[in-house]
Amino acid sequence: MIVVEDFTKLADGAPVPSDGRVSICPRCGRNGVRRERLDGSVRYVHVQTSQVIGDGLRSEVADCCTMTATESRAV
Repeated sequence: MIVVEDFTKLADGAPVPSDGRVSICPRCGRNGVRRERLDGSVRYVHVQTSQVIGDGLRSEVADCCTMTATESRAV
């Protein structure tokens, strides 16, 4: 079973289990979940798909905005 999570439909500040809270993306103005990446960049995930498979849960980003470390510090 595949589940589509559309964070743009959730209110700013809404809690998302294991992902934190929904916030406004500074790049496009839509709601999303902010995720820090290992290289220092920041990704605002707007839509993701999740699927339960034999050895766990697989999640893939379907729509997001990514900002470099420099861009994310300027916001």
